[in-house]
Amino acid sequence: MKKLLLLLFTITCSVFTASAQKQGQPLIDSILTELPKAKEDTNKVLLLNDLSFELFSINPNEGLKYANQQLELANKLGWQKGIAKAYSSMGTNKYAKSDYTGALDSYFKSLTISEKLDDKKAMASTLGNMGSINMRIGRIPKSREYFTKALTIYQTLNNKTGIGRNLGNIGNLYFYDKDYDHAIEYMQKALKIFEELSDQNQIALNLGNIGNIYHDKKEFGSALIYFDKAIAIYEKMGDKGGVSRNYYNAGTTYLEQAYSSLKNSESKLSPNSKDFKMAIDYIQKSIAISIEIEDLDDLINGYESLSSAYESSGNASQSLLYFKKYSRLKDSVFSKDKLNEIMQKESKFELEKRAATDSVKANEEQKVIKAELKQEQTKSYALYGGVALLLVFGGFMFNRFKVTQKQKNIIEKQKDVVEDKNREITKSIEYALRIQTAILPPARVVKQYLDNSFILYKPKDIVAGDFYWMETVEFTDETMKRYTDEVHPHIGTSAHQIILFAACDCTGHGVPGAMVSVVCHNALNRAVREFGLTTPSLILDKTAEIVKENFSKSEEDIKDGMDISLCAYNTKTKTLEWAGANNPLWIIRNNIGHQTSDIRQLEETKADKQPIGMHENYKPFTNHQLILTTGDSIYLFTDGFADQFGGETGQKKLTRKRFKDLLLSIQSKSMQEQGIALENFIVDYRKEVEQIDDILVMGVRV
Repeated sequence: MKKLLLLLFTITCSVFTASAQKQGQPLIDSILTELPKAKEDTNKVLLLNDLSFELFSINPNEGLKYANQQLELANKLGWQKGIAKAYSSMGTNKYAKSDYTGALDSYFKSLTISEKLDDKKAMASTLGNMGSINMRIGRIPKSREYFTKALTIYQTLNNKTGIGRNLGNIGNLYFYDKDYDHAIEYMQKALKIFEELSDQNQIALNLGNIGNIYHDKKEFGSALIYFDKAIAIYEKMGDKGGVSRNYYNAGTTYLEQAYSSLKNSESKLSPNSKDFKMAIDYIQKSIAISIEIEDLDDLINGYESLSSAYESSGNASQSLLYFKKYSRLKDSVFSKDKLNEIMQKESKFELEKRAATDSVKANEEQKVIKAELKQEQTKSYALYGGVALLLVFGGFMFNRFKVTQKQKNIIEKQKDVVEDKNREITKSIEYALRIQTAILPPARVVKQYLDNSFILYKPKDIVAGDFYWMETVEFTDETMKRYTDEVHPHIGTSAHQIILFAACDCTGHGVPGAMVSVVCHNALNRAVREFGLTTPSLILDKTAEIVKENFSKSEEDIKDGMDISLCAYNTKTKTLEWAGANNPLWIIRNNIGHQTSDIRQLEETKADKQPIGMHENYKPFTNHQLILTTGDSIYLFTDGFADQFGGETGQKKLTRKRFKDLLLSIQSKSMQEQGIALENFIVDYRKEVEQIDDILVMGVRV
């Protein structure tokens, strides 16, 4: 089942609250008009500061340009506070560009100057920003240190808003560590402050966040109370997006509550139970609002959740109905009308052929009517009429013969043209297959670096939107040294080999999906080879930036993108770093001393709920660090395997739960045997049912 639409990061990122609230394009236009007339004084520094801040979420490269102008003028004037503001502006725009090391460097310079000036408000803001970046790259202890320092300063200033935000930040860190009691404690403190300030937006956000924490604690009743409170406030504010998200969260919570009441995992949800009815009602309300405000991401989540809910209640027809809506909408958002261009000429020829056939048929009917009229006229004539009839009939037959021959010639020519075009299209697709095959790592290379592994790869069509990817990076003492302190504190400075591998799912399948896969594959390569990145979250941030840059060059609104699960495995320390866009990571631990598969547990690390590509509410990806032991099994996959339909009726979706159970049941097999077992299973499960999506599963045993 889909995870909650978490609201947690919507209040934590103080990077974006370092200045006044953003005003958007009107303020940008106003400042750009005023700048040429401004004197070279401190007021112009402030104008440049406001302009840089307004631009960070729209065009951070432009924002960085004005931040540099701000720094140059502040230095010229010798205005230390202006210099500190300039470095802060640079940090904000670098953060937006996913340049976390550069952002931390700029913020540190800003902090140093603010400390000398004893500018406590600026110090607190910058510390909060540094805490947010460290949280983003997974350095939780360092993040907690910065947030705590920021909180202490805001408390001395009695700045309620700053206190509330940093209490929420610290609460999020506890939530990240699954320390739910402390997370709720800090969130409640933040909520109390925002209630004192009557900040309705922050009140609603905190209520939703607390609801999410209770959901994770499996205290569903408490979670629902907070979601309902958040809904009530968002409704008063007229914030339909907030209402929709909390309806969805409440709906999925009712579903979880319904599942928890079942005696065993094989039982079906009762469609008549109160929890099931409430779940359907709330998710339907979320869907209705999503349609109204055209929030396609939330609409996709709603359809998928309803499909899962109905499938779990045994209602195969409703499950299939909503799955088709989910599948169609997901593909249409990203790959609309791509196949039309490829098949346009063939369709044109088919229409012309049909028109020619209809024309001949009409001509024949007209001739028959005329012949019948002539035949009636012959009754009033004798011999001459008979002769005339014979002449007319003979002429008709000759004309019909000519028309028929013409029709045959037209159809034959159209058939030849269509066959030629089919051959051209087939050749093009086969050539696309050669290109796509060329970008996949060869089996021998995969085995060289990931010896104990398998890859199950079954495209729906000749070419696919799914692809697997691998790169290796060697680190020496010298190259590691500059990253050890800030980016890779867990690695050390001796020589290391990092193996990067990923399962990728580009929007669509067939030719459109393959076209997008080439763009995304190239972006991954550039992120590693050109920009030297090895941290998964930073690779995904840079890949997203490159993909958006490529698609933004088109005059059309291209929303294609990619879901991905990306690992970075350090062969020496046996540490695994991971980040994901929509697709999770599964690990089945090797339980020493237990030989039966039912003892094993499957651990899931959830992905960020956003794709690689155009996305309205994009946030930097989260980096996760895991320690592995010998015998642990890692699984990366796209959604194709679990989404296949089959079974006895041919209408039963496999689902991720059955996929998990299947993996647990084959743990006694080698990885190569697991790959064979999965392929045999899915072929047998589908039987005669058409494969509905590309299938990709990667398994690696440490």
